[in-house]
Amino acid sequence: MLTGWPRLSDFSATVGRLATAEDIRAKRAAFLLESEGVRIGEPIDLKLPCYAWMVDDETGDRERCIVLQAEEADGIRYFGVWLIDQKKPSVGLESDFEIVES
Repeated sequence: MLTGWPRLSDFSATVGRLATAEDIRAKRAAFLLESEGVRIGEPIDLKLPCYAWMVDDETGDRERCIVLQAEEADGIRYFGVWLIDQKKPSVGLESDFEIVES
């Protein structure tokens, strides 16, 4: 575990399948990929949950987070995360994150 970061074992994640509305309610996911009301995409093979930095491209600001969900649709990779310091979910593109080795 990284010093000052929460234990990964305190978090559940959506692994090996697309997230559901129940996963969002249970804080295992942050988004649903849909097109015209139909679920789209595939899960990304990533060991979850995992630590990451969410990086603002414009300011370079970095925010600690836990990646709970990783899905791809139409060649775009999305991550659903829990922002540790803000204590809320967020969504971004894979390029918005730096995975941290624990």
